[in-house]
Amino acid sequence: MFFTILAQSTATGTSSSIELDWPYLWTDWIPIALLLIAIGTTFFFSFRDTKQYNRLWTVLLTTLRIGFLVIGLIVALNPHERTQTDTFRPSRVILLVDTSTSMQQPVRDPRSAGSGSVPTRSQAVEELLRDSELLNRLREEHAVDIYTFSNDVSQLQARLSTRSQTGQDETNNSNDESETVDETIDWQAILTSEGHLTRLGDSLDKLLVEANSPTLSGVVVFSDGAVNAGRDLSVARDRATANGVRLVSVGIGSTEPPQNLEVARLIAPTDVQKGDAFELSVILRGQGIAGKSVKVDLLQKGPNDPEPAVVLTEETTVSEDNTPTEVAFNLKPSDGGEYEFTVRATLIGGSETRDDDNQLSRSVNIFDRPLRVLIVAGGPMRDYRFAKTALYRHPSMQTDIWLQTGTVGISQESDRLIFRFPEDREALYAYDVIIAFDADWSRLSEDQQKLLTEWVSNEGGGLFVIAGDVFTPQLAASEEFKEIKRLYPVLLEEVSLRLGSRDTASTAFPVGLTQDGAVADFLKLNETGDASAWEEFPGVYRTYPTRGAKAGTTVFAEFTDPLSRGAGGQPILIAAQRYGQGQVLYLGSPEMWRLRSIDERYYTRFWIKSVRKAAEGRSKRGLQRSLFILDGTEFELGQTVPLRVRALTPQFEPLVAETISLELYGPNGSPILPGPELVRDPLRPAEYVGDFRPLVAGQYRFEFQVPESNDKITQAIDVQFPRQEAASLVQEVEQLQRLVDGTGGEYVALEAAAATVPRLLPNKGESVTIDQKIEELWDRQFLMILMALLVCGEWLTRKLLKLA
Repeated sequence: MFFTILAQSTATGTSSSIELDWPYLWTDWIPIALLLIAIGTTFFFSFRDTKQYNRLWTVLLTTLRIGFLVIGLIVALNPHERTQTDTFRPSRVILLVDTSTSMQQPVRDPRSAGSGSVPTRSQAVEELLRDSELLNRLREEHAVDIYTFSNDVSQLQARLSTRSQTGQDETNNSNDESETVDETIDWQAILTSEGHLTRLGDSLDKLLVEANSPTLSGVVVFSDGAVNAGRDLSVARDRATANGVRLVSVGIGSTEPPQNLEVARLIAPTDVQKGDAFELSVILRGQGIAGKSVKVDLLQKGPNDPEPAVVLTEETTVSEDNTPTEVAFNLKPSDGGEYEFTVRATLIGGSETRDDDNQLSRSVNIFDRPLRVLIVAGGPMRDYRFAKTALYRHPSMQTDIWLQTGTVGISQESDRLIFRFPEDREALYAYDVIIAFDADWSRLSEDQQKLLTEWVSNEGGGLFVIAGDVFTPQLAASEEFKEIKRLYPVLLEEVSLRLGSRDTASTAFPVGLTQDGAVADFLKLNETGDASAWEEFPGVYRTYPTRGAKAGTTVFAEFTDPLSRGAGGQPILIAAQRYGQGQVLYLGSPEMWRLRSIDERYYTRFWIKSVRKAAEGRSKRGLQRSLFILDGTEFELGQTVPLRVRALTPQFEPLVAETISLELYGPNGSPILPGPELVRDPLRPAEYVGDFRPLVAGQYRFEFQVPESNDKITQAIDVQFPRQEAASLVQEVEQLQRLVDGTGGEYVALEAAAATVPRLLPNKGESVTIDQKIEELWDRQFLMILMALLVCGEWLTRKLLKLA
């Protein structure tokens, strides 16, 4: 232990003290005791040895000996000066703000606002933090850190120091804290809602682990409580209690029972033969509107229609809350082409809590001639057998088959069997799509390979290639197939991984959809028009290894086995690239037949939609100088919408401009300025790329002025709330109260937050020593010389007195 015998203040926060090291153990007292005994015996021996001399000699010898022993005793006690710098570390509060897409819902029930607009929950939090006294009151005693969360907790978004002088000193002097963020905060950027899930329990628990410190007073959570993923809130609550951190929840959103009408599903066929009647079924769901009447409009936009128009209207009554109500429309378009049907539902004689879920759209292909499809198979693999049957039986497809292992006399479900690849342009150009199941490309001559490349590049032909374990390794390793490999959108690995080996393919791995895959229309296999079917699918066991995607390729899905990752990343499962006027689609696994175990309709839709995806270039080639090229028209709020526009001069040459601008109109029909700016794709000079992130749900419309023309092209997209985020229309008060229970904090309504939150958080500031210096006072040269002089002096005196 230390014993302070002198202390004085130096500069602000700096103090000095002189201390001695007293012994800790009884054995440490032995040298001290011996020195004290020596001092005591010195008097006895000095008086005894000098009793025949003058007492001045006695005093001299005693002084010399005692002086030496006292210095020794001082050295044994190790006197030192301790100089330390102390600082005050202020109390700290964390604001954790929900930025999931549910925060885009109105903060109050719109019915209570009359004709005025209602801000979103995010805007209400922004107003509280920017304009109220909440932050100023908190900063009187606390430093404030700001984090956000949705799928996960964010990095530190902003840091505001305490307004007290000690807090400012701590900010300036402390070297173990991050630099203070500029207090001019872009709240809109920080609080932008974009997460598709609300993992409040996981996010808060992670934050408590990473930000735990003795000065952390509490965490203030701003949320609507709509937790839909992750661990239970009790995990984070228990950790906060153990750490002595108070949790305060600020509830955002209305607590009034909602009144809402939702278009839950729109069920429509993807393809219809021209002249055939078909049915569109609308599933409505209501909350708080039982017994009320609803009007349902069906809008149709044909291939030659500039804008959608109402073609049918039905009225129905919602019988019970949260019970599906079906409305059916019977249709029979007279012309062929791509039709977009939009269902719009309206509550008659009432207002709703929200109206951005009252509309859904679906596209239906009315075909006047079937797609001509050539199926080439290196062997009768299982995917080939199921896929060719599904395509043959679909009325929009006309299939010819070349089974490369077949001989004259075999029977296959097809419109025509052939036994060699088309040898001239007339025969090949009659096809819209070629599907190659692990094809043996050595059966094509060099001229036929070049003819295939020209068909894709110049005629907009669609090529759909499926990798396998027999001929794909040969393609990857051989230099004979340069023309064919140039068409592939991926770089094939030049080694075989024995795809059929049981010991290397014993586990199914889910299909890992990329961001592009999640919004791609051709991968939406269920009737609701989203990608949730892939969540039901256990996955595939094997995928052909790849070294990466070629430039300009869009990767839609990856194989998720972590052990299969190579230098180019995860093996690519589904990808596509535009090749000249045409499209090449790649499937890395011949195991899509496993989709049939979930729902056979999923399997059929996958092949029909994939073939139509491959045929896009065939249907659009040479028709327009300007064209929107999107992978989908339906997106969830928070997703980034990839944009691509093809634009040519009247001479069908690429434009000179390096950028083009689009006009953008929001859900309310008003323009959004500035519109998206697209830049030239360096790999495709005639195309421009960019992206757009919608901030609210609804239908958006893009327009582009065709160069040197009075015409405009348009493209509409629908942006919807993620279903999990839109499930709860009101604030989950019970969840927020349960979060803070037992932590010392409280649930606080948004309106009372500025006045209530600061008083719930105690000041946990503390003084902390950040630097100290110890200087030993006995370690001086003069002290050593003095000890030597005392010893020598005593020895010489005793010599003179003949006592030594």
